[in-house]
Amino acid sequence: MRKTTCIKKYYSASITVEASIILSVVLLSLAAFIRYAYTVHDTVTGSMILEETLERARNNVNKKKTIDSFEQEGSQMGNPRLYLGAYELHLNLGALTAEGDAAAGDWSLHIERADIHPETFLRQQDALKKIKDRIDD
Repeated sequence: MRKTTCIKKYYSASITVEASIILSVVLLSLAAFIRYAYTVHDTVTGSMILEETLERARNNVNKKKTIDSFEQEGSQMGNPRLYLGAYELHLNLGALTAEGDAAAGDWSLHIERADIHPETFLRQQDALKKIKDRIDD
């Protein structure tokens, strides 16, 4: 029968203490980066949802939807936020301007669009339909 020998290595305690300090700093840094990524995600997607909802409300061609329905749809698209909390969206459409406000937690954004030209949007939409018809033929 063969006899196995066990080799034991001993390390000084200072290495393990230093490693634990470094590891805790690394883990806290990772947590801070993840928190920052959540915040950036929430602010970017929140601003994109506000801009999309404002443009859809501005270009409401057939007038079947009300501003309240656009606000509800935008708020539903924005919730739940990963980090900032509940997302709220409010629109105000005037004769010459369109304004939108969004907020979630400490973050808020105000967008104002002036000189509404729905005819430009309609021309672009008509051109896209014609291009689609040509592609389909």
